[in-house]
Amino acid sequence: METALEAGWTLSDVWILRSISGVDSARGSSLRGVIAAADYLNHAIPREDEFVAGLGRLAAAGLVEFDVAADRYWLTAAGRSSAAHRGTFIAGLAALPEPPPASPPLALPTGVFSSAVGRYLQDST
Repeated sequence: METALEAGWTLSDVWILRSISGVDSARGSSLRGVIAAADYLNHAIPREDEFVAGLGRLAAAGLVEFDVAADRYWLTAAGRSSAAHRGTFIAGLAALPEPPPASPPLALPTGVFSSAVGRYLQDST
């Protein structure tokens, strides 16, 4: 039997899922807020490629939704109820549903991610 990791999920996907859920579940969160939650959870800031790859897989699986133009990222009902929020990141990985088929890579407009990281770092000092 193929595990979630072999099928395409990564530990970063769990990290991104938990980071999106760690902010404002009612209105969604800004990218800066997701980055702040990620740093809180893992004492690190995800790389842009980790973020967009994870966001794309999570959205394709129906766990998150987002509106880049409005700078909002949120969990779906399935994402909120996912057992991937509990335990270690490895336990969360095992709790993710069957991964979706590969989809075209997601990309943020140039500078959006680095700008959000910069705002977070500036606010953190």
